Amino acid sequence: MKAESDLQHLARQWGAAHVPFGPLNDTDWLDTPAVQQAFTHLTQCATLRSVMLLCGPNGVGKSALAGRWMRRLDERLFHPVCLTQATLSGTGILSSLAGKLGKPASFRRERNLQLIEESLEELERRILLIVLDEAQNHTHASLEEVRLLLGLNLPQAPAFALILIGDEYLLSSLKLRNHRALYTRLACQMSLPAWTPPQCAQYLSGALQSAGLSAQSVEPAALQLLSSASGGLPRSLNLLARAAWIHAATQGAQKISPAHVQQAMESVPCIPGMLPASASAEPNA
Repeated sequence: MKAESDLQHLARQWGAAHVPFGPLNDTDWLDTPAVQQAFTHLTQCATLRSVMLLCGPNGVGKSALAGRWMRRLDERLFHPVCLTQATLSGTGILSSLAGKLGKPASFRRERNLQLIEESLEELERRILLIVLDEAQNHTHASLEEVRLLLGLNLPQAPAFALILIGDEYLLSSLKLRNHRALYTRLACQMSLPAWTPPQCAQYLSGALQSAGLSAQSVEPAALQLLSSASGGLPRSLNLLARAAWIHAATQGAQKISPAHVQQAMESVPCIPGMLPASASAEPNA
C-alpha cells in the first residue's frame, strides 16, 4: 500500500490524474489498420463457424485484441468461450469447456461430450465461439479433442467457430504431420505486427493525455529510444515507459529524458529491440 501511495504522490507532483502508463486497458490499445483487419477476419470466421489462427510475437497484443473483440460481439448471435489453460490434457480441456458452458463437468470423457452436445442444442441459433489462447502450448491430445468436437453435428455446419491464438511459430507447428487434420481446417491466418515508430509515439501521447499530461512530457530523443528498445511491442513499450516515468518523477524531473529511458532499460529485463538477431530467432524468445 505504501508503494502505491508513493506512486500516487509522484503522479500528483507531475500534475497527473493517475500514474501514467498503468495497466493496459481497452482505451490504451491503438485501433491500427492491422487491428481493424483482425477484427474483420475474426468476425467473418465466427459468423461462418470456421477456424482461424491469430499469431504474433509475445507482447504484441493478441490476447488483448481477442478480448476486446469478444466483448464487442452481439450476445444474441454469439456465445464466446475462452480457454487460457494451455496445460490441460485432452480430457481436461473437455471438462473445462463443459464447465464454461455452465454444465457440471465430469472426469469421464463421454459424459463431458454429452454435456457439450446438450449445451450446443441449448444455444439454438447462437453460434458457439471457442478461443484457445497460448495455443502453441496445447498438447496434441487437447488440440485433437477440440478438432473432433467440430464434427459433433456432422450432417450440418461445424458445431462452433474456433480461434487459435499463439506465437509466430504456431503455424509451422500445425503443419507437422500430427496436426495436419487441424491445419487443413484453417480458413484464415493472420500475424499481428508490432507497432511502427509513429504508432508507438501515438500510444505514448495518448497515454500521457489520458493521465492529464502533455505529450511534451517525453523528450523526442527519449520517445525514439522507447520505440526502438520496445521493438514496437505494446507490452514492452508500456513497461519501459512506466519505468522511465518512475525514474524521472523520483529524481524530480518534469520530463522523461533519454537518461531515464536508459535507467528503465537497466531495470526492465526484456528489451525486445535490443536482442541480437540470434536470440530473437529462438522459439521461446
